[in-house]
Parts: sequence; structure tokens; C-alpha cells
Amino acid sequence: MKDNGVVGSVADAVGIVDEVLAKHPERNGEWIAEAAWEGRTRPWPGLYLGHQYNPADPSPPPATVPGVRMPDSPEGRLARAVVGLLGPLELLNPIRRCLGLGRGTGTLVTAFGISLNSECGDTPAFVRSMSEVMAEPPQNPATAGLMPEMLERIEFLKEQLPPKYSIALPDLQGPFNLMHAIAGDDALTGPYENPELFERFMARIADYWLAARGLLMKRIGAARLPFEELRAARIAECSVNLVSPDTYLKHILPHDLRIAAEAGRVAVHTCSGPHVFRATLAHLPVAATEAGRIPCAVAGYTEVDDALAALRGTTVLLNVGQELPDDFEEAYQFVLRDFDRYAEHRSMLFSYTGMQWRVADRPRMVALHRRLDAVWAERYGATATNSSRH
Repeated sequence: MKDNGVVGSVADAVGIVDEVLAKHPERNGEWIAEAAWEGRTRPWPGLYLGHQYNPADPSPPPATVPGVRMPDSPEGRLARAVVGLLGPLELLNPIRRCLGLGRGTGTLVTAFGISLNSECGDTPAFVRSMSEVMAEPPQNPATAGLMPEMLERIEFLKEQLPPKYSIALPDLQGPFNLMHAIAGDDALTGPYENPELFERFMARIADYWLAARGLLMKRIGAARLPFEELRAARIAECSVNLVSPDTYLKHILPHDLRIAAEAGRVAVHTCSGPHVFRATLAHLPVAATEAGRIPCAVAGYTEVDDALAALRGTTVLLNVGQELPDDFEEAYQFVLRDFDRYAEHRSMLFSYTGMQWRVADRPRMVALHRRLDAVWAERYGATATNSSRH
């Protein structure tokens, strides 16, 4: 039952989210993402605007979601997670009816005997040597690390939520990102100091990565997976920015190719690194990639125009992720330039962060979002195509 808008059950939470999405189709992130993947002109940009979290910020974040009148039980926590899906709407950002698994980038690292540090965002608590890990039996995909917990959660979510609520795979990272998280600096020196051990270790990681992804996808089922997971396997290549292109091609690419051979196509998280963008696009069957201005990136960043030049004539999705100028008018003009670029490549999604903006700037962020939405509607709304699925 509902009491003055307070959620009293998982069904209440589902009903509220469904009602909000029915009233605001322009914030349906799944519809927008699917249109971008298919290269269809869409009536809404699906624009994401964010700001950095600063613990010293004196302004408390306003309440954005309905309260939940339930105990701290599995059902109560799920109801809170469901209504929490509405949080991005405070800044007019898109939302999706999708719940996740795992604990961020460290999820698969736990299969290799490494615990996570909850005080540091569930990052790996320590590293292990390659020889130490390789002395152990191969990881069992059904029982290693967090897998039992994730399999249990899949069944719980399928029990509690209607089929329209998808279940996303955890952040699986990629073979070399996992190697770096598990072995630390040995991942960077291994190809030179002990190439034979490095290759065996990378193969072990890729074996587990493929088995874990396959098991999770089977348990979730095609009807419950976000559509992107059925179109491509996501590989995060952040740590590849720390090695040379030659090292990637010789020692890392073969393991990425194994993933591509099984999945068909890959969606690459490049961390916007230019050499990672170029190498993966040239040597992998890429379905989605990234570009955007990140001035402090260690390996530099891929300019959006450079990415579009490389993607011209293809249907590859370009995820544009950029840091915005601090001035709001400059930020407005900055995003408009990306809207201009959309005219030549419909398969684009847009995400921006104001690095110096804070909670007190949120009203101005909302006003900026409304201005940009209006420009998009004027330019593209009348020619947009609709989808019967959503």
C-alpha cells in the first residue's frame, strides 16, 4: 500500500517508476540508447549532465526520490534501489529500468583471491604476483569470488521485478585491466621480464572472463539483458593507455580477439585514449567506442572530430564523454558543437561533466539542460523516428 507517496512495497516502487517514465518518455534512457545504436534520428538527445562530488561541498543534495516505508530487508533494499533509479531526473538526465550486479570495477578481481576495500570504493585491497596466482587451480566460474552472490541476486531480481526491468552484467572490465588490478606493476613489466608467464596469466584471465560472462548471461536470460549486452561484449581498456601500441598489439590484442570471436562484436571503453581508440578500431570488430575532451588524462584524449573522421561511413556508436568549460554559456556553446556533429553521425550519445560545478550549481545545470533539449527538439524532433518497442 502507499501512504502519502511513501513506498510500502517493491510493487509500489515499480509502479512509481513506470508512472514517471510514462509521463516523461523524453527521459527514457533505454529508448534513446537503442535509437542511437540503430542510427535513428531521435526526438530527444538523452543528454547527461553531471558534476564532481566534493565532500567539502556545504550544500546538501536535495531529496530526489520517494521515501520507502520498509525495513532493511532484501525487499526493502530492492524497493530503495528501484525508486533510486529516478535520481538522475533531478538534473533532467535519462533513466533506465535496469538493476546491476557486482561491486564496480573490482568485481571479477575477487575470483583471484583478492578482497575489496569498502572504504575505498570497493577497489582491490592488495595485489598478488603472477606466479602465486598461476600456482593455484583455474578459477571456477560458478563459485569464485562474488559469483555466488551475483547468481543469487539474479534469481531474486527475476522473482521480484517484472520483465521490463532488465538486469545488467557487472563491470567485467577486460583482460588487461584485470591483469593490472590483480598483479599491479607486474602487468606493465611482465611482457618484458617474463613474457611466457605473462601470456599464460592473460590466457587464464581471459578464460575466466569468458566463462563468467557466459554464465551470467545464461542465468539472466536474453529477455532480461539490456539490449547492448546482446549486441556486443564490453571491454574496458583503461590500463592499455599505460603501455605502448606495440605492447597492446603483441601481448593484449590476442586475448581481446578471443572475446570478439565469441561475442561477435565489442564495445570498447577506451578511457578516451587516442592510441587505444585507434588500435582497437583497427583490429577489433568494434560496435561502440568513445571520444571526448578530458584535459588531465594521462595518455591524452581522443578529439570528437578525430573520432568522427575515423568512423565516417560506419554505424559504430560513438559515446561522447567530455569535461565542460566552467562558464555555463561556454558550456552551452560547447555542447551545441556536438549537436552539430550529430547531423553527420546519428549513432552518438552525449555525456558531460562540469568539473568545477557543485550542488549549488544544480539549478543552473537544469536550466542549461532545458536550453539544450529545446535546441535538439527544434533541430531534430520533427524528423525523428519512433520505436514500437518502447
